[in-house]
Amino acid sequence: MADYYGARITPDDGGKQIILDAGTRFLSYLASMQLNGRDRTRGIKAPTPGATPLVVPRSLVGIFPGDGQVPQFFYVNGWGVDAGGNFSYSVGGSKGVENVVNNFATVDVFSIAGQSNPGSYGARITDGANFMEINDTSYLGYVTWRGTVDVNGYWDIPASVLNMGPYVVFARWNNTATPLFLNRDNNRIECYTGFGSAGGAGVGDSVAGVQLVIISCAFSPSLPASGWGMVIRNAQNVITFSSKYPPVMWRGGSFNFPNYDNFDTSTGEVLSWVGSSGNVAQPMVPLCSIGIQRGDFSRSSGNYSFRPVLYAGFKMSGNSVSCARARPAGADAPVSLYQKAKQVGCSLPCLDAVDYF
Repeated sequence: MADYYGARITPDDGGKQIILDAGTRFLSYLASMQLNGRDRTRGIKAPTPGATPLVVPRSLVGIFPGDGQVPQFFYVNGWGVDAGGNFSYSVGGSKGVENVVNNFATVDVFSIAGQSNPGSYGARITDGANFMEINDTSYLGYVTWRGTVDVNGYWDIPASVLNMGPYVVFARWNNTATPLFLNRDNNRIECYTGFGSAGGAGVGDSVAGVQLVIISCAFSPSLPASGWGMVIRNAQNVITFSSKYPPVMWRGGSFNFPNYDNFDTSTGEVLSWVGSSGNVAQPMVPLCSIGIQRGDFSRSSGNYSFRPVLYAGFKMSGNSVSCARARPAGADAPVSLYQKAKQVGCSLPCLDAVDYF
């Protein structure tokens, strides 16, 4: 079918062609930060004028050994970015969290360009966000890998992606039995099972048909492999746009997760399904960890029963996602004193798989 407006590009990956006018957005990379309980404010690169800040956490929670047999639990539970590049955040958790200097959360901060006045070079996209007027390559963000994979125990992030620097993984799948978890320690997407084991869980099982879109930032793209396509250079002759990679298509969608604390003493996991907002037909969630849950294995010590603490991953069903227990945190917690499940309230941006597949 012919396009009625816009410009069509064919990226090097051979995947679905992209119509640049149809909601195209420029993703600006502002910072990657490890957060503790003491700082509360950090200076980052300022968003471009009129941009919408987007925070994609890698993890919002941290578990540390505590006094006696009770582990300490800290989390980031709110943030904001102002026009001057000041990132502020709030924290919660165990007593004394406001004095904790250990980093217990990690976030990547981006912004999506807003409408702007025409620049002195490039192409102006009327239904997008004029992303091709940006002349600072440190802001660039592109889709550097997309595809559909089967995660059999684990799936490695491609080395070509890792070599480009900071990345974010958006995923869409359908499996209510097995969670997915992005392990940043080894750059793998992992499945978890064995929640009744002494360790709390283990890598195993599989999830088929996972659609992945990986976004890399802060690099200058090269020319398309064919030597043809759409390329824009700034006044310093540095490429600021190349049709080698698909651009980011963000339509204002998000998953808005509520905050909750569940102190149920039973075994099993807690599922709380959240649908997407915005004009998104097939939402993709950024893989991250925004909570904790418990494993089922019990041991007794003194007057308490203990169960393993697990970092949360996600399960997905249709257009809804839920936190689900996944990777062991390396600590046991007393059942009567510790949450069975904790989810940090936050808004996560989502992409639409229709744009890429």
